[in-house]
Amino acid sequence: MIRQLCTTLTLSLTLLTHPAHAVTAPDVIRIGAPDLTTTAKPYAPGLLGIAHDRQQLEQAFATQGIKIEWHFFRGAGPAINEAFANGQLDFAFLGDLAAIIGRASGLDTRVLLATRGTNLFLASTPQAGIRRIEDLKGKRIALYRGTADQLSLGRALASVGLSERDLKVINLDWTAANAALLAGQIDATWSNYNLLTLRAKGIEVPVSTKTLPLTATTQATLVGSGAFLQHYPAATQTLVNALVNDAAWVQQPEHYEQYLVAQEHASGIPAALAREESAGANLNFRFSPRLDPFIRASLNDSVEQAAQLKLIRRTFDVQAWFAPAFVDQALRDLKLETTWPAYGPLGQAIAQPGS
Repeated sequence: MIRQLCTTLTLSLTLLTHPAHAVTAPDVIRIGAPDLTTTAKPYAPGLLGIAHDRQQLEQAFATQGIKIEWHFFRGAGPAINEAFANGQLDFAFLGDLAAIIGRASGLDTRVLLATRGTNLFLASTPQAGIRRIEDLKGKRIALYRGTADQLSLGRALASVGLSERDLKVINLDWTAANAALLAGQIDATWSNYNLLTLRAKGIEVPVSTKTLPLTATTQATLVGSGAFLQHYPAATQTLVNALVNDAAWVQQPEHYEQYLVAQEHASGIPAALAREESAGANLNFRFSPRLDPFIRASLNDSVEQAAQLKLIRRTFDVQAWFAPAFVDQALRDLKLETTWPAYGPLGQAIAQPGS
């Protein structure tokens, strides 16, 4: 069913490009994404996952002879930032911390749109006796440093007056952390809903951001190379239009369920786990692509937090990092101006921009 919608959407997106603005066109558009699959087939999460599964970008750019090149990274944010630094990527979807580290280290990236409100979970051994965030004090916890997980845990700890210094933090990637937890080498780990699969092996999941303020959740951004945006604004607009249209589609509950089933087929991630992660979530909030006050406040806070943790050497102006013209134009092109309100710093809906 999802693929049947592809042709109509692709045709509409092609008509919504701005050829008058395009002096030249790229031969290829290189897109990076963290690889979250549990199978041999690579898989991009979120809006990029929808576009990849439907081959929307390939079809939208086919008439111009532009090739879409996908790059999937098991190393998540750090590996994607390295690829940007080496001039190997034009766009990528990144968690907030990875995007911030890249920008602070001098990468010429711009934020084009965002999604928000993804919940993270704490998995622990029964022997650790962890029931609340406060119980993490003094415990051995695995954390994938340099990813959005680290900032989310920091915000969760701060909500009860703790910090990483109160824990025994071990830097492990997701696969290694799960193995260490199952072997009893650590007390707990903090990560995405894939941790829920460990319950079948006797691991407990006593805490998540679902019971914390929205500010403790993780946000993701589509970042683009500044040079690409400058040289190929029309191609950039076509890509952003595709993702904004997908955001409008997937936020509808019946379509979200279709997305979860398609995600399970593509990645091996059980749809039941994704349903559990998003149960009770406001899908309108989660899939809003706007660079609104919530995203601005969240990224501002994350920049300051990253500096305090000495993950970056300098802070920077988040507002200057944004390139909102593309998402704003996409909302106008697709007649979606009233689909999403702007959300305030705490996640509350506020007036539509310009109203």
